[in-house]
Amino acid sequence: MLKNFFLGLKRSAFMNKYSPSESRESAFEYFKDKVQKALKDNNKELFSEMLAILLNRFTIAAQNSIKDAEEKSAVKAFIISLGADAIAPVKEFISKSHIVAYPIDILFALIDKKEALDYLDSMLTVDDTLFDDPVVEKRIEILKHFAGETHPSVLSKVSTYFNDSDDRLVIASIRFVRDYAFFDKDPDVEKVQDMMMTRFLDPETSMRIKIELLNVFMDQEWKVQSNKKQIEELLPEGYFINAQGYIRVINTAVKARED
Repeated sequence: MLKNFFLGLKRSAFMNKYSPSESRESAFEYFKDKVQKALKDNNKELFSEMLAILLNRFTIAAQNSIKDAEEKSAVKAFIISLGADAIAPVKEFISKSHIVAYPIDILFALIDKKEALDYLDSMLTVDDTLFDDPVVEKRIEILKHFAGETHPSVLSKVSTYFNDSDDRLVIASIRFVRDYAFFDKDPDVEKVQDMMMTRFLDPETSMRIKIELLNVFMDQEWKVQSNKKQIEELLPEGYFINAQGYIRVINTAVKARED
């Protein structure tokens, strides 16, 4: 019982963003020892339990941002050093948590890129979100890792996000398409173009999202195939459709984008 009490104190210190960094670092060393001993004893249950505690460190942000980043980097490096044994606990954490940036980085260090992307694809849900839903942050973080990739399953899921109630997810989805590597004569291109232009023409669509949509057409070098006059009437200042049907922006226009 005393042993469990001590473990609880260490866990509390490790997860207290207000405690001195020395206390968190001491707790980190304690849990490192626990993890290594469990691994040596082939105690898989204890190993997973202690590793879950370490992974939970990524869900809080200490007041000193520099120390916070240093501490998280140390935890990340240690988990990666465990190799294949850490894969299952990391995947389990990603499946349950909404704060997954560091765990995803760890996963990419432990397994090959294709396997990691396939796993992240399985973590992307398509159910509607509520206002300020924490799952939105998880989806956004996952989508970042598909930049420049070709993954039809994710593209299909992302298409359902275009009309999400959370603009952050809408914008992340649009940027995903902006960076997507379509195949030549990909049948999905026309479908995605139509969906994006439907959103652009929607009177409820904000100017910020309209500009994000226009950026996709420019970066993907897509032509405006229909509704040209209607689209031109809604273009923000500085944007135009040239004679060839491509959307362009004059140098003085400001593009609302973050690469």
